[in-house]
Amino acid sequence: MKFGIAIRRQLTGGELAVRIYQIASLLPCLYVLSASGYRGIFARSGVFSVLFDLGVSALPRWEALALSALYRLTSGELYFYFTMLALALVWGLVSRPALGERTGVTIRRIWAGLIAADLVFRLIPLRCNLVLGLPMAAAGFAVRLACLALILLDLRAHRRSDG
Repeated sequence: MKFGIAIRRQLTGGELAVRIYQIASLLPCLYVLSASGYRGIFARSGVFSVLFDLGVSALPRWEALALSALYRLTSGELYFYFTMLALALVWGLVSRPALGERTGVTIRRIWAGLIAADLVFRLIPLRCNLVLGLPMAAAGFAVRLACLALILLDLRAHRRSDG
């Protein structure tokens, strides 16, 4: 893949999309960590609550719904917290070799299809799509759309390099 961003080394769009996903997974953790030390944070909306909302809205919808179900089932923030971090870590570790030359195009096509399906699901007027409000839903849609664009740019660069 020739498309990329020059940060210390060449980052492809797929690798950048993985990092965006990992950052989105870390944002809610800031709120959970700060809330464990100071329970008064629940009383008002602040920077950490906005970061939480932005992070959760930028996650794939299936993951956000699964994490919500896990939290309702266990009533424990630690399960929510560590599951979200584990998924981000696993995807980061698995994606490095998977996005390589041999399987990279296939994985990117599958991933682009999954993100496109996620974007279509976000457009359906369901209560779960607007639980964090319209501005956060729009921000999450924009982040997921940017990830799809990065992956599609990788695929286009690959197609052009093959001639």
